[in-house]
Amino acid sequence: MHKRVVFAAAFVVTAGYPPALIASDDPMVGIKAGCAAEWPDDYSMQEFCIDNQSKSLNHVADIYHSNQDDQERAILAKCYKDWRTATGSNWVMVEFCYQQQHDAYKRLGN
Repeated sequence: MHKRVVFAAAFVVTAGYPPALIASDDPMVGIKAGCAAEWPDDYSMQEFCIDNQSKSLNHVADIYHSNQDDQERAILAKCYKDWRTATGSNWVMVEFCYQQQHDAYKRLGN
């Protein structure tokens, strides 16, 4: 889990978003709160949601730490900004947004 905490803090600062946008120093707190709010009486769906959000968070962390050009970093920052939630971020949608935009960016010859 340490990788996630370091990633969230580094990403927010690097992307230019103020630290106040972080729901918690530990993104798992936001993930759990978001999944509980979305599925208040369905614990199996909360578990499924937490698992999916955690996997996507790790994928986004891998993308963030990969060798990217300035435009790829801007794509990731925009997806992160677009998918902020009251409890943190929707990491599944951040990952999906980035993959869609990045794939189109590459198809355009970049």
